[in-house]
Formats: sequence, C-alpha cells, structure tokens
Amino acid sequence: MPDDVYRAHTYEDLINALPTFFGFVPRECVIAVAVSGPYCAFGFRLRNDLPPRGSESRLAAELAPHLLRNGTEGFFVFVLSSDAERARTMALAMRDALPARRDWLTIWADDHRIWADVPGHPPEGEPYTRDAHHEAIVRAVANGQVILPDRSDLAREVAAAPEPRRSWLDRAHDVVLDRFLQRAAAADETTFLRSECARVECLVTRALGGSALDDGELVELAVLTSSINVRDAVWLRIDRDNAPAMHALWAAVSRVAADDFAPAPLCLTSFAAWQMGDGARALVALDRVREVEPRYRMGILLQQTLDAGLHPDSWSAIDASA
Repeated sequence: MPDDVYRAHTYEDLINALPTFFGFVPRECVIAVAVSGPYCAFGFRLRNDLPPRGSESRLAAELAPHLLRNGTEGFFVFVLSSDAERARTMALAMRDALPARRDWLTIWADDHRIWADVPGHPPEGEPYTRDAHHEAIVRAVANGQVILPDRSDLAREVAAAPEPRRSWLDRAHDVVLDRFLQRAAAADETTFLRSECARVECLVTRALGGSALDDGELVELAVLTSSINVRDAVWLRIDRDNAPAMHALWAAVSRVAADDFAPAPLCLTSFAAWQMGDGARALVALDRVREVEPRYRMGILLQQTLDAGLHPDSWSAIDASA
C-alpha cells in the first residue's frame, strides 16, 4: 500500500474521515462512496439530506443510479442521524436499492453509536466519538483543506458582502461598468472582445500564480464576465488540475459581486467545485444563482448536470471531443 494512503482501522475512523470528503461536518444525511481495488480506494461520492420519514426507499431509488453510473466495483454507504432508527431505515433502503454484493459496507450512526450491516456486528452497536482532531482531519487540514463545522457555513464562501461594505462595492461596480461601456463604444466588437479577454486572462493568471487580487480587480472580473463570451473563455480554462485555485478565485469574486453581476462568477465557482469533485460547494453556489437570477442558463445547465450525478471526468471527455 502506498505510504500516503490513509488507513482506516475502525468504523470510527471511517466516520471521522467523512468531513474530509466534503469540507464540512456532515449531519442528518446519507452518504455513498464508490470504492475500488484491494485497498477500497475512494472515488465518486454523494451526499443527500435525509428525506421525510417513509420516503427512504424512494430516495434510495433516486440515488442508486447516480452511484452505478460512477462506480465500477462497490460502494460504502453511511447514514448519520441523531435518530438511530431513522438512520438504520435509510441505510438498509440504500443497501436494498443497490445490486447484490455491490454494497461492500453499510454503516449507520447516531451521535454516540455505530452500527454496521455485517455478520456478527453487535445489535446494540458500538460506541464511538466524533473527534475534530482525528488523524484524517488533521492530515487533510495539513494538506490545505478547510473543514467547516456545518454545510450551512459553505454559503459564506459565496455570500454577498454585508453593509456598509456592500454599498462601497456597488459604487465600485458603477465605476468599472462605466469604463467597460466606454471601451465597448470606442472599439469594434472583435477588438473589444479580444482586449477584454486579455485583461481577464491577465488577472486570472496572476491569481493562479498566487498573487492576491484587490477588491477593485475582483469587481472588474465580476463586470467583465457579465459578457457571455468573456465568461465562456474563463469557463474553458477550468479543469481538474486548476479547479481548487479557480474555485478560490471565483468564490472571492462572487463575494464582492453585486447581484446583477453575480450569476457568472457564481456559476464559474460552481463549475470549479464540480471539477474538484465537491458537489456540496457546487450546489451552494447555484443556490445563490437561483436567488439572484433563476433563469440564468449556465446555472440551469450546471444544476441539471449535478442532478444527473455526472462525474467531473465527463467534462474532460466533452472538451477533448470538441
């Protein structure tokens, strides 16, 4: 086994590793992870809030096809709830929705005990502790990952700035937009588009190189990407390799963007999160898109992509064939 592979020795280790899958501590949810190979390497993963009581089988039937599209060997299923019986019902519904012998491990847990659907596991479960300083979390944080206390905290990464900063940023948008319109009026469309793309490329390259952009530059990116052609040029630059840095950049732009200019950077943030394999962050960005412009076409497309459970690698295949 490679030295950099995390070794989970107990069910408690697995539960404590779950925050590293999503960047926040999961609660009241069902989680499924595609696994493969002799060491059960983790691949595609999904998380969904627990459904209303009595709807567990329906949700399991909806989630199973997403797993089967993205996993070739087997799956680990985890269900977490303060209500142990509710967790058990959902876990067994997921097990039954998957083909026989594809559920390699099915676990459910309340706040203090874990149960596993394996022969000989004690019916009363096993005690465990959720540990914010568990080895899996410490290793992830040491490698640069941020682990937030709850999924709701993800919204802050793309939330609009509060007052009085909001009013200052709105005035900055007006200044940048005026300059943008003046440049557009002074040049033919092709020249204008080329120059705006070059400016965005310069700012993005600086950010990816580790340089921090100031508020004025972030506002400039929000305004410039309101042009669909400019936005799409950035969109095509995002891939699996640069997705974390792109996500950080466009999340920063989203935080300063006025509502009228927020959809494009939010969608770029969402797409980068999807390319990272982080569906939770992708969905949180789309939540704000729906708030400010529910008909924004890129947002609708990304929502359909996530709802279909498509693997990020599917984008690389489309891009390569274009």
